Amino acid sequence: MLSKKKIKIMFCMADYERGCGRQDLNIVKFYKNDYVRLNMIKSLICITFAYILILGLIAMYNMEYIIGNTFGLPYRSIIMWAAGAYIALLIIYAFISLVVYAVRYNRARNRVRKYFRYLQYLRKNYQSDETGITEG
Repeated sequence: MLSKKKIKIMFCMADYERGCGRQDLNIVKFYKNDYVRLNMIKSLICITFAYILILGLIAMYNMEYIIGNTFGLPYRSIIMWAAGAYIALLIIYAFISLVVYAVRYNRARNRVRKYFRYLQYLRKNYQSDETGITEG
């Protein structure tokens, strides 16, 4: 037997499945640590490529100066500065990624728990409806 409450729950569940439900279910199929680590690795790889591209653009922009002063440039200090900036950027970005992906996982897990509670409620009510029907 359908009631307004069951219909409302089914509508909410269908809306969730069409919206962020697919993404949430893909997120919670991982353990939290695995999900956070995987996305941190992806983020750090992306920031590495971005940093290399930015260094390349800076070098290309200053190419005339670099070629003109090839033998007089302090290469050791330039490399140390670039490596220090890269390490600092990685640490900051890793911390931000850790927080963002941990929060994203927790929110998805809470939404999926609510979704599964609704499923259990509907399953229990449909089973009680089926067993309550008598053949006459």
